[in-house]
Amino acid sequence: MKKNLQKVGFWSAILSAIFSILWFITFQLQDVIAPVPEWTDLAAYAKEFTPLRILLVYPSLLLPISFLAMLCCIHFSIPEEKRFLSLIAISIGILYAALASTNYNIQAVSVRKSLASGITAGTELFIPDNPGSTFTALSNSYAYMAISMFFTGFVFSKERKHRWIRWIFLAQLITAIGQIGWTMFDLNTNIFIVTSMIWVIGAPIAFIIIAILFSNDQINGIPMRNEQ
Repeated sequence: MKKNLQKVGFWSAILSAIFSILWFITFQLQDVIAPVPEWTDLAAYAKEFTPLRILLVYPSLLLPISFLAMLCCIHFSIPEEKRFLSLIAISIGILYAALASTNYNIQAVSVRKSLASGITAGTELFIPDNPGSTFTALSNSYAYMAISMFFTGFVFSKERKHRWIRWIFLAQLITAIGQIGWTMFDLNTNIFIVTSMIWVIGAPIAFIIIAILFSNDQINGIPMRNEQ
């Protein structure tokens, strides 16, 4: 049981790091490999659209699976008195996974097939390049992910080998605030980008450290002493 837990914990953390990095790479490349006109000209947008434009949805569909698996492995690797925190994290993580999976399935199926066929009627509300789209609303799933990571941060101790994970995860609360602030309260886009980088840079690093801890059988005993 313990060995299987280590293996699943290791690979789910590694895959979470890979998928989050792939998301960022494909997001940055979309205007290079599949540029499109302004979404307001829907006919021109559909004409230039190719499935490569939404390549980022595929790692985004896989990330919720590996992320939840990693959280579950952490949950069963920590002292029982801290499992209420990891259970809260898993519960909020499920909200993230449900919203993100819905959002990216819509992109991979409905939007892709409609635009590839030149159909524009009704698609404007689902186009990612439309800042007021359903896609943007459901992108708040990442705020739930960030809050899930925030609660997970409390189960890690301040010991040296756990310290980086703890503070990276706790810092994700800033990402959540930036995400909600941008979508719901029209926060300045530049501030949103800066706060998002806490997740873009921090999450893969933390996931890799978690994988190393699972690999070295050092995830057990988080935290090493009771801390408030």
